[in-house]
Amino acid sequence: MKMPIDKTHKTYVYLVYFGILVSFLSYEVFNKAHYSYPPLVMKGWLDQKIPVLSLFVIPYISFHLLAMILVPYLSLRFGGFKAFLTNGMAIIIGQAFLDLAYYLFQTQVPRENVVIKSPFDWILVKLVYGNDQPLNGFPSNHVTWSVISIISLWRLKNSIAKTSKILISWFCLIIPATVFLHQHFLVDIYGGFFVGFSTYWMMVFFLEKPKLDWRITH
Repeated sequence: MKMPIDKTHKTYVYLVYFGILVSFLSYEVFNKAHYSYPPLVMKGWLDQKIPVLSLFVIPYISFHLLAMILVPYLSLRFGGFKAFLTNGMAIIIGQAFLDLAYYLFQTQVPRENVVIKSPFDWILVKLVYGNDQPLNGFPSNHVTWSVISIISLWRLKNSIAKTSKILISWFCLIIPATVFLHQHFLVDIYGGFFVGFSTYWMMVFFLEKPKLDWRITH
């Protein structure tokens, strides 16, 4: 466990958590907005063959609690302030890139008519479909934040090995859940991976400033 942080760093912790909350709300702004043009539908041939598997709604709805609160907290407690800052700022900057995409070219995922036959179907139709408009498809917000969380947890594997493995496995369920619930198309996952991976490591180099040896040795 890392040493307790000082008062100045505590202020930054609160600000980063506030920034993460604003990032979540910014997604909602674009998701609930009305557009003067028909949003793009980026559906591929393989997307047509993917069934709705409502069981995946369980990892899907756990996403925000884990990515917004738990993983940043674990990064702070077991990785230290810089690890927390990298995690939090990657989410904030990553969401800014997503919002720019939603602003420039909004995308849509037309929904299937799901017949409610199980509690999982009910959660999918009433809670997910009922509150989330079929917009903000590319890149996937869930995938972007999940990739950031997975890398953050992977870097904590020496401190909290068991917890990291369990949470990484859970986030690996969240990613396919986006397509099995027909919330996203496959191309949205590619976009989310790119934004999440590149943004996280950009923050590593900008905030943690790792020392790299570029010399060629023989």
